Amino acid sequence: MAPGGLVFKQTTLTGETIPDTQSLDELNNPDPLVNTDASTRIKNGRGKTRGKGLEKMKKAMGSKMKIDIPVGKGRPTKPVQSAKLSNELGIIARNFISLPNKWKELTREDRDAALIRCHERFEINLDEHYVKDSCEDILKNRSRQWRYKLKQLFESAHSEEEARKIEVPELTPENWNRLCDMWIDPEHKKRCDINKVNRTKLKSNHFMGSKAFVEARAELGENEPEKVEPDKIEFYKHTHYKSKKGWSSLEAETNYSVLNNMLAYCDSAPSYFPKGKGVEGLPDALIALSMWLSEKE
Repeated sequence: MAPGGLVFKQTTLTGETIPDTQSLDELNNPDPLVNTDASTRIKNGRGKTRGKGLEKMKKAMGSKMKIDIPVGKGRPTKPVQSAKLSNELGIIARNFISLPNKWKELTREDRDAALIRCHERFEINLDEHYVKDSCEDILKNRSRQWRYKLKQLFESAHSEEEARKIEVPELTPENWNRLCDMWIDPEHKKRCDINKVNRTKLKSNHFMGSKAFVEARAELGENEPEKVEPDKIEFYKHTHYKSKKGWSSLEAETNYSVLNNMLAYCDSAPSYFPKGKGVEGLPDALIALSMWLSEKE
């Protein structure tokens, strides 16, 4: 620990005590390995988020950050709120709950513990079911990302025996070995190979990078004079088309044309589509079906 560093005595929400000789920096050490063998290390990057920015904001504001999740959005539409909530749930996924092989295996006790921790860090109304469900969904995704990084660590070892000896401070040995058991299972490997092939079949990628679509769509609306978010079709164009680069793929351009043609048809003919709602009145299933049919042509 660096001279002058703060030392905390903490109890995680899973009941484990962090020794008072262990600093918060050590708890969130971006290098999860004790083994110094370079063959079992993964490339060091920026490191894990430790929540220091949130603490600074709390001190500056004199209160916890308020988190607003609009109905139907699934996450905050404000960029700072969205980033801080996602980062904090990532910290919780790594340090305060067990890491399940599958999300449905996570106990209700662990889920509630994660939500309690989230409520301690933010001003957020978890009594609203859609807010609670949204937080759990983000936590699910962060757990999945954490599991993927650990799998990369597992695969960097030369053998199964060597991999099982890797020490991950955020996990108990039992948790790590349970994950190792899953990764060596032939059926699991088979599913991974199938999924890897399926991901290569994606024909139309977007230009948004890691930015959440909900956040990006709300941001576009804020820049409009009427403060109205773009409809689904125009937002599709925004995410798949750039003035300097053009369309991300030929399929993306085709999809955009199909959607516009379908909107024109629905506005002019069938009575079972809501009138005056434009593309927002189109069932998502029908939009997906139209795109699928266009790819088959």
